[in-house]
Amino acid sequence: MLRAAIAADWRLLVFGMLMTFWSSPGQTYLVSLFGGEIRAAFDLSHGQFGSLYSAGTLLSAGVLLWSGRLVDRLPLRRISITVVCVLALGCAWMAASTGVVMLTLGIFLLRQSGQGLMTLISATAMVRYFEEIRGRASAIGHLGFACAEAVLPTLVIAAIALYGWRRSWLLLALALVAMVPLIALLLKDHGRRHAAYLARMETGTRSGANGAPMKRQWSRGEVLRDPRFYLYMPAQLCPSIFFTGFFFHQIHLVETKGWELAHWGPMFAIYAAAALLSTIVSGPLVDRLGPVRHLPWFSLPLGLGLFLLSTGDSTLLAPVFLVLTGFTSGWSPTVVAPFWAELYGTRHLAAIKSLGTALMVLGSALSPFALGWLFDAGWSLDSVALASSIIILACALLAHFALADSRKGWQPA
Repeated sequence: MLRAAIAADWRLLVFGMLMTFWSSPGQTYLVSLFGGEIRAAFDLSHGQFGSLYSAGTLLSAGVLLWSGRLVDRLPLRRISITVVCVLALGCAWMAASTGVVMLTLGIFLLRQSGQGLMTLISATAMVRYFEEIRGRASAIGHLGFACAEAVLPTLVIAAIALYGWRRSWLLLALALVAMVPLIALLLKDHGRRHAAYLARMETGTRSGANGAPMKRQWSRGEVLRDPRFYLYMPAQLCPSIFFTGFFFHQIHLVETKGWELAHWGPMFAIYAAAALLSTIVSGPLVDRLGPVRHLPWFSLPLGLGLFLLSTGDSTLLAPVFLVLTGFTSGWSPTVVAPFWAELYGTRHLAAIKSLGTALMVLGSALSPFALGWLFDAGWSLDSVALASSIIILACALLAHFALADSRKGWQPA
């Protein structure tokens, strides 16, 4: 089934990977590489730059509730090219920024188009047009993140050293513009694919599965009136909240544990390997068992890692924590997008998923402040880690019971 899908629609899978790969200029891990140069250029402290970054991110989360709907309403090629061009504009805007207002608007453009819309477009396309292998298609699309994390940081650091931070942003903008004709080529025959999808929507039948009837297609307003939404959503938000919070304060973590920062950095290769392995393994499992069955539990490796982190200062805890965190990071994309599609259908998928994405962006923006406040109030890192692991477990159990009825009768397509 997977081989046939790849042979028939390999261009769409490559498109999904490219969109996640080139969303990187809007992702924290890449923007942070420019942090030192930007702070020096604008005479900003760590806290001031963090506040500007959070402001741009929060603004992006709010706008995403509106802009996410465009992914459902506009042709895939048009919205994709438009968003890539906006991200290129954001990179050029960063290069030309002369004050904190321009800088904040530049961050907003990066976060809205890169972190928000490009990842949303990729995830939506993977689950909307690959009904029978949503988990595996999402895993393939997510491989773009892994490739980018392996390649781009080294290239960007070298570019900053050779050309300076402003010219490096311009190079990223040019690379994004060069991607436009490739998107047009990969989606050249997408009209046929989308017409077949609309026909299935009209007849109410799924692809494959012997023409099985399609599930009810929910609107975003109906999702907001679904009591289950408020019970399973905390489990979905846990990784973005606690992952971002603890990694934002990773210097405090390393210093508190008495570890060597020089040893901590290279260990992220272990994290990346664990995330990649988790993505590859979880995709087929999600297709076999169903995303609704997986959703409550994908944050548990992170919870276990935080629990172990709270138990001592051994240097062996560092790779164990990163491996477990990587498992959750890699498991997440193969579960979340197929979960929305399985539970609520695909007609309004981008609008619905943008709601969850906006909440996750909001959580990732606020968590560094929340954890920082706890540290300032006298909480030890071990206490915060232990409390976080308990919260993750409680949210997982809540989601498990909330989705009990939704798991009944599920069959793979």
